[in-house]
Formats: sequence, C-alpha cells, structure tokens
Amino acid sequence: ALPAASADEAALRAAFASAMRAPLGGPLGGGDIGAAVSAAAPPLVDAGENETCGCPPGNVSDCCCSFADLEEANDRTAHDLLKQLVATPFFSHFRVNLCSTCGLWKDTPLCTLRDCGVCECPEPPAWVASDTASDAPGASAPLGGPPGAAECTEEASQVSPSIVPSFAVKADSWDPSGSTGAGADEYVVVDLRENPERFTGYAGESAARVWDEVHSRNCFQAGSESGGDACAEQRLYNRLISGIHSSISLHIAHTYCLARGQPAWTCAKWGTNAAVAHDRVLKHPDRVENLYVAFAVLLRAVVKAGPAVSAAVPLSDPAFAESLRAWQQELLPELVRFEHACPRTFAEEELFAQPDGGELWTQVQGRLQHLAEVMKCVGCDRCKLWGTLQTQGLAAALKVLFQQPAAGPDSHVALSRQEAVALVHTLERLSSSLRYLREFRGGQ
Repeated sequence: ALPAASADEAALRAAFASAMRAPLGGPLGGGDIGAAVSAAAPPLVDAGENETCGCPPGNVSDCCCSFADLEEANDRTAHDLLKQLVATPFFSHFRVNLCSTCGLWKDTPLCTLRDCGVCECPEPPAWVASDTASDAPGASAPLGGPPGAAECTEEASQVSPSIVPSFAVKADSWDPSGSTGAGADEYVVVDLRENPERFTGYAGESAARVWDEVHSRNCFQAGSESGGDACAEQRLYNRLISGIHSSISLHIAHTYCLARGQPAWTCAKWGTNAAVAHDRVLKHPDRVENLYVAFAVLLRAVVKAGPAVSAAVPLSDPAFAESLRAWQQELLPELVRFEHACPRTFAEEELFAQPDGGELWTQVQGRLQHLAEVMKCVGCDRCKLWGTLQTQGLAAALKVLFQQPAAGPDSHVALSRQEAVALVHTLERLSSSLRYLREFRGGQ
C-alpha cells in the first residue's frame, strides 16, 4: 500500500481537484492545438527555468507533481529502461494495416523522401519461424541513415512493410478474442526497430488536412457537445493530444534530413534541427507543458497497468522471456518505486466521477475512434505506423485509468498484446521527447 498522504501531497491533491473542475474559458479552434489548449490549462508558475533540469519551475497544472519530479523520474529511471524494453522482441513488434483507405476525404498524399515508406526487414527475426529462438538478429544501418535504421531498396521504398510473415496468421496473439475483423489479411506486423520515428518529408495538403482534422474536429471545442464551456475531462483529452503532437514534432526535429542526396528522395545527412524544435514546440509554453502532462498521465497508466502488461506477454513462448523479465524485474519495479517516493503523477479518480461521468467517457471514446479514423488518412506509411501506435497507446492509457474492469473495481483492466505494446511504446516516445527537449534547451 502507498504511504499516507503528507500535508504537501494533500495540498497538491486539493489544488489538482480545483484545477480540474475549472471550466475551459474560451473557444477551441483556429487550427492550432497549442493555441487551443492554452486557454484550457492554468498558466505556468512563471516564465523562468528550474536551475537543476532547465525545465519550468513549479508544478505541472492538472497533475500531482512538479516539472522537476518528472524530469528526475525520466532521467534517473524511466528513459534508459524504456529504451531497453522497447528493443526486446515482444515490445518491438506492432500490428498495423498500412493499406487502410481514408473514409473522411479523398486524399492525395505527397512524400518527398523514401523514409515515408516502411522499410522491409533485411532478415526476419529467427523466432518468427521457430518458437524456440530466443532473440532477433540485429540489422545494419543504411548508408547515410541514422543507427538502427534498415536499408530500403528503391523498389521497396514506398509501401513495402516490414512484415513478420508468420505473424500475419496468428491473429489470436494480438486480439484476446481471436477475432480479426474485416480485412484482417491486410494487417502486417512491423519491426519498430527498423522503422524509427523521424523526419520523412511528408508535407503538403495531405499532412495539413490531417492535423487540421485533429485540431479543429477531434479536440473538444467549447460548447461543442456539452452546450457550454469544455470541462476537465475534455480539457485533459485536448492536452494529451497536444502533448503527443509536441512529442512527434521533437522526434522529427531530432532526426531531421539536413541535406538531400542523389537521387533527391534519399537523405545524405541526418542530424538535429533546433529551428524546427524551437518553432514547433519550445517557443510555445503551453505545448511544452502539455508534453509533461502527457508523460505524467502515460507514466501513471503504465504503472497501474503493470499486471495487465505482464499478462499480455505469452508465458509459453521462450522468445519473449527476455521481454517479460525486463518488464517485471527492471522497469516496473523502478516506476513503482518512484510512485512511492513522491505524490502520484496523476490522480485519475478525480475525473469522470461526476454524475455526467458516463456520458463524458462515451464522448472521449468517440473521439478516440475518430482519431483512429484520421490515422487512416495519413498518406505516409511511416507516419501512419507511428500515428496509429500512439493513438492506440493513448486509448490504452485512458482505458487503464478510467474504464471500470468487467470483473469489478478490485480487478485489473485486461490489455491485448497490441494495447500493451502501444501503451509502453507511447510512454517511451514521450520519455525520449523529454530528453530531446533538454538537449534543444541546452543549445538555445
């Protein structure tokens, strides 16, 4: 059991409850998620920085901890362990339909780099063909590409998925019910280690329309469904979307194509782009804070989902023994230890607890379903892969935090294999973004 709350923690909880019940003060829209949520969130304590971490001072609004607390948890515990965990066989493979069609509008995507495509595995992992294999072979980096990236041929550069062939027919390992639904044969399993999230050159009307749909229609607008100001639950959803958007922008800026090669759809030089990081994230205090909010919420969800994540890893498959050991013996105990050492990062019991909580939860679920449809409209396979993964990771986090388990309040919400992988990977994406944020701050 957690230790009794201190006076400081009780004060934080009270402040959290007061902040979360405050209405959203103005309309949300204008095609800019940063501007949209700035009215929704209480302001930062001040515009200065914490001397120890370079992060903003004070507590993260809508959360139960400070910026420095989250930086310390990430720097000392979460980041390195998460990076190790997502490189293990179970957590490095994700099932996705790259051939999904956009049902919201007619799309004409434009990609300018071969990195828009999902690269084919140089060699399928040995454990795909044999249940007795213990690990997957490594892959060499392509000429001119960042470490860990796989080589794509010109012919395979656009739509060639990193398929693990035998996984395509093992649908029951991804969905507990064993049901694959319509079009299940279009799904492939991608090795995420071979397809890192980075700059792809995806731009133009297609990309702009996707983000506009997220900003202006997926996020809650004041008065859109409740008839008045958006409430705490709606505001939190908006802030999570903003935080994930900030994270995506930082990953793009951290691994950016600085010089095109020959032919022009190749990249001759990869590196960091501080100008992109500053323009898209750092100069917007609300976007920076929302990144911390998203990290705090996902961190709380991953800790709470500990047993569910463990249960999603097949115990009978020796190929995943290392994945399970890294999760159960290394990452999860450290995250729980952090939770015991300071106030919880997020107090989920304060939300969806009002008489209209059920209706609000239905609204949020509807938004998540719409967001999944928006991801089908992404015209870049690599972007669709990571957008779909983080959409499912967000959905899994909110399910863990707010959905009542079928077996009763004292039981745990069950997660499918797909949900467990997406949840852990989304936290790792946010964790890496906090590291990148610190790096870019240091270069200002």
